[in-house]
Amino acid sequence: MGSTGFIKRILPFLATFAVGIFIASFFVSVAPSFGSNWKGRKAECRRMRLENERLRNENLRLRNQLEREGTTLTEIPRIAHDDLKARGPEFPVEAPPPPPPPRRAR
Repeated sequence: MGSTGFIKRILPFLATFAVGIFIASFFVSVAPSFGSNWKGRKAECRRMRLENERLRNENLRLRNQLEREGTTLTEIPRIAHDDLKARGPEFPVEAPPPPPPPRRAR
């Protein structure tokens, strides 16, 4: 009885798992890729490294420019997030008329 109960519980799980893997194979490659896209990844890493280096150099250039002008980073005014929002033209807004009083029951 113990082994038949186990089989009755594990067999539907294995069948469902196999069907799930079969359906997933249509959308995702289930075969392992052993470095098939290594050149693309290597080029992407190199591009990211060059971009990071360019950004570091730009930050350094901007810091040096601020120091030459005699401004420190703490003296630069901070802009609040609300100041960056675009505001449309301001029109006077009239208050709506008050609602009529409720009717009294007779």
